[in-house]
Amino acid sequence: YNRKFPTIFNTYQCYLKDSYERVEIDLERAKREGYFFAAKIVRGAYMVLERRRASQMGYEDPIQPTLEDTHRNYHKVIDLILGNLSFSNVIIASHNQTSVSYVLNKMEQLNISGQSGGVYFGQLLGMSDNLTFNLGINGYKAYKYVPYGPIQEVVPYLIRRAQENSNILGGAKTELSMIRREIVRRLLPKERESGGQIKN
Repeated sequence: YNRKFPTIFNTYQCYLKDSYERVEIDLERAKREGYFFAAKIVRGAYMVLERRRASQMGYEDPIQPTLEDTHRNYHKVIDLILGNLSFSNVIIASHNQTSVSYVLNKMEQLNISGQSGGVYFGQLLGMSDNLTFNLGINGYKAYKYVPYGPIQEVVPYLIRRAQENSNILGGAKTELSMIRREIVRRLLPKERESGGQIKN
């Protein structure tokens, strides 16, 4: 697989302490063996399960000590992959506006094309639609993904997504504010053109 173009993407959960080393090893192997490295970078969704298993099995907690450590590791992993795009593709799976902005700035610094540079962005359908929309209209490869399956598996997954994205309420407020401004723009164009103040 991945000999002519990236087909199979591995997911790397950056809340795991060893995720950076795993990416390093897999990048080196892909380069050595001559295939495309393809990755989906996430923060992680199974913190409670991972910690419970570590406790039951008697090994060290594999999770980053703090959320800030996870953020730092997420960006560090992204930096590593963006520096190796000659044989790599990456999906930035994040609802975090700070991380998306971080990647966009890095892409600009490294002169990576939003259309053909091998960098994709993904958000869950119904979450952070403002991010997906703005990425798409500015020429970046932005995707929505839809979980499906038995309800007893999908609902816990969605709950973990909401827990993982503690800023989701802030994102929802941003989206509501954007919708409100767009409604005003469409319904009251004269007020907008004359510079009149619109009260929310």
